[in-house]
Amino acid sequence: MSLIKEIEFVILKNTSSISLTGNYCFLNCKHCGGHYLNNMARIKDIEDLVKNGFTSFLISGGLLPDGKVPIAIFEDILYNLKTRYNLKYNVHTGYVDEKDIQILKKLANTVSFDLVGDQQTVKEVYEELDFEKIWSSFELLVKNDFDVKPHITIGLNKGEFSHEIKAIEKLKKIRDRIEEIIFLVFIPTVGTEFYSYQPPKVSEVVSFLSKVRKDFPHKKLTLGCMHPKGKYREELQTNLLGIVNKIVQPIGKVIEKAERENYRISYSYECCAFPSNEMGDRMGSGTKGDSK
Repeated sequence: MSLIKEIEFVILKNTSSISLTGNYCFLNCKHCGGHYLNNMARIKDIEDLVKNGFTSFLISGGLLPDGKVPIAIFEDILYNLKTRYNLKYNVHTGYVDEKDIQILKKLANTVSFDLVGDQQTVKEVYEELDFEKIWSSFELLVKNDFDVKPHITIGLNKGEFSHEIKAIEKLKKIRDRIEEIIFLVFIPTVGTEFYSYQPPKVSEVVSFLSKVRKDFPHKKLTLGCMHPKGKYREELQTNLLGIVNKIVQPIGKVIEKAERENYRISYSYECCAFPSNEMGDRMGSGTKGDSK
């Protein structure tokens, strides 16, 4: 496999995350436990965030008992803010149906959607979600020509490989309908049921993504923002240079390595799910990335 000698580094400074449900999530999933909702802003904060320079938002939140993020409840508010301030929204949905499709057409610049490759993993991690409904919702988004970015969490089930290859096999059947796959890596999170488990070995993650690259040679592969920090992050990002197209929150040493090895480097500053500026920002921002 020949290495890709160009890389886009995504440094998140223009996108903020919004939880439509506060810190509530009906599922209270074993890998998350609603923890990541606590650090998200609320819909009432959007105008202040715009005044502070944010130009785009991840619209997310916990799932309600019906398996949805309550986009419909906030449709009018979100639309008014979007048009008033010329905002971009990456909408992170749960289940979707035809009614949701019409709302998303008004609101979403792009859609992020979590995929799980088998029923067993769905049951062990999410318990209440339905495998078939996850995939039928995703296929409905694809059928309606959304810029939908599938997200696959590597090591989702206790840090072990379980569903990942099956998810990729299903995506291969519609590879002509997707432009990018975003990969996350399980983070042991304090206060969750899975806290005591370790993330998958870096070597296993790199091997898996090398195989995905062969299956999707002309698609963008992205290492998303959710992957462990510290030494793990440094080793993972370093070893994925030449395999993935984008790395979110790069650490300084990885940027320096890419510079030394003459990668064609571009920078972007919004959520990685948004379509990239093909020309990129090749001057950067003077930052050396995430030090953690």
